[in-house]
Amino acid sequence: MCDVLWEPEDVVRVLDPSEQRFVRHATFTGRSVTVRGELDAAALGAAFAALQATFPILVCRIVEDADETGILLLPGHIEPVGAWVSFGDPDEVRIPAESMDPGAQLAYLDVVLAEEDRARVTLFAHHSVADAGHCVELFARLWDYYTEHVETGTIARAEADSTQVAGYPVSLELLLAERGIGRGERSGLESVSRPLVVADPIAVERSEPAPPALARPERIQLDPTATARVLDTARAHAVSVNGLVTAAVLRAYAELSGADRVSCVYPVDLRRRLDPPVAAEAGTNLAGLAAFVTDAADTEDLVELARRIGTSLHNDLADGVIEQSVLHFPDFYGPARVHSTAGHVALTNTGTVPTFRAPADLVLDDYEIVYLSAHPRPSTGASAAVTFLVYTYLGRLTIGRLGGGAHAAELLDTVVAELTWSAADQEAASA
Repeated sequence: MCDVLWEPEDVVRVLDPSEQRFVRHATFTGRSVTVRGELDAAALGAAFAALQATFPILVCRIVEDADETGILLLPGHIEPVGAWVSFGDPDEVRIPAESMDPGAQLAYLDVVLAEEDRARVTLFAHHSVADAGHCVELFARLWDYYTEHVETGTIARAEADSTQVAGYPVSLELLLAERGIGRGERSGLESVSRPLVVADPIAVERSEPAPPALARPERIQLDPTATARVLDTARAHAVSVNGLVTAAVLRAYAELSGADRVSCVYPVDLRRRLDPPVAAEAGTNLAGLAAFVTDAADTEDLVELARRIGTSLHNDLADGVIEQSVLHFPDFYGPARVHSTAGHVALTNTGTVPTFRAPADLVLDDYEIVYLSAHPRPSTGASAAVTFLVYTYLGRLTIGRLGGGAHAAELLDTVVAELTWSAADQEAASA
């Protein structure tokens, strides 16, 4: 981290709890694609510069006070850091050799070129100011700008976009307050949480950060045919794909862990569920948390389990407890926490990733989600037993895994076996 010089007039605001939980590790969430064809590095650099100009939150800064509370600052008075371009192996997602410091700016672009017309492009954005929906929007704009620059030599779209971007994205807490929604009695996480006891390490001493660390999930990609079968199974039984995948995850974890009960926690994007709705780039972390718990004995029927998961989510949305979860975050994260959800299965499903715009001679043939901790420190929140990432890109359902303990190596194969068996069984039944 660099020594950041700032004045009180530089302060945009103190970050809210939904944003604070990503400050301690300086967590950047990365969207990464491999590219086939000749990539114009200069045009990509121009596109990134246009993205920074259009979305000034990307060149804002985050500093911490004496209590390690994150504070959002206006952009500094030096030129923003541009795209990093180097030669290397595009099959790897690397930790950039250059410093990714939230005290300098909040987004970085890493471009790795290879001689055989292959490349990897990774956009890192600080998770305190950009969640999945926001990151995908930023990544899509980057490729819009790049394509326009290659095809016309200018980026007129960026100039038009800049007139529509008003200020900086805000927190979910602020958006809820504007709509008259305050903290209620229920967090929605009661079924998966436990109170902390005296022995739990609530107080966390200020500690020196460790070197940067990259988390690249191990993943399995279903081919388009297998993906279509999963979608058909969900439609045939009137359940969501998210419910079906979550059910497969819980069945697999119950089977391999031998646990009597299994619980999961997963984010729910509230942008379209708020009234009025919120644009992707207008909010920082606009996801509430949903929770589901079940006895392992009740996971035998995959479709019925998916239906129960969907019903639970529907009821929680109707009762307004999904948005309540974020208003209770201080009870679950940070040094003042009094509850823990440790040991849960975490699952993030970002849905269908859009096909990014690209020039005719360029193919963006793969897409990954990675995480980079720029200065990790001991955590002040609950740890999941295993984390799954789910998304569909170019018609291929992808399931990624982080962690998992002794059964980590078997988890993905077991989840996919649950999904594909169900899909094949449905196909046979309808034949």
